Amino acid sequence: MRQFRNLLRNILFMAAAICILCVNADALMVNAAEYSVTQAQAVLFTNENTVIRADADENSAVIASGVEAGLPIQVTGITSNGYFQILLDGQTLYVHGIGLTAGEASVDTGAADDIYDKMIAQKANFPEGLKWTNDNYYGWKGGIYSGGYGCAAFAFAVSDAAFGDARATIHHDYNNIRVGDILRVKNDTHSVIVLEVKQDSVIVAEGNYNSSIHWGRELPKAGLTDSGSYIMTRY
Repeated sequence: MRQFRNLLRNILFMAAAICILCVNADALMVNAAEYSVTQAQAVLFTNENTVIRADADENSAVIASGVEAGLPIQVTGITSNGYFQILLDGQTLYVHGIGLTAGEASVDTGAADDIYDKMIAQKANFPEGLKWTNDNYYGWKGGIYSGGYGCAAFAFAVSDAAFGDARATIHHDYNNIRVGDILRVKNDTHSVIVLEVKQDSVIVAEGNYNSSIHWGRELPKAGLTDSGSYIMTRY
């Protein structure tokens, strides 16, 4: 059970969402069973009824049951016979509709304030306008990458100052951006670190912005998402 719990906790998408967003209204027909799947992207939570199965059928093999409640699960679709299609450790599996619950991850505002203060303190080391280019490198403790140059180097350095040795995960839930998250933007060509989250925008700090350090640029959330972009979080 502990091994399974750790597996769930390391799902790439750890952010909570309170609704399912259908991204394709056309159902995808599944040849192996008599149901269709409508694509969706959401994070729902396990509950006392969670049973993970190999297929969307009550007679299909049980992969796991008796799962700890409140763990996030990445949903990738909804079947016409009442199951959620999920992604777990790279495998497509299924949970009946009663086995996952919409919810909202609790946000520790005190922790976010602490993270913000630690990041802002880095202005002493990385003042506004300091020359910063792809010649600058930093080795990261977040674990996804060993380090990076230029904009990534700056984001990694500020991130380590705020989070220490905490490991990072990747997700694509732009409704769950948090202070201290690193955003890869512009089709995975630029890194920024989030200082503040507003309803429709984020305030960021960044390196290699016009070959220098810049604090406080505001980016509309609508412009953050594209096929190559993603979020790295250490919460």
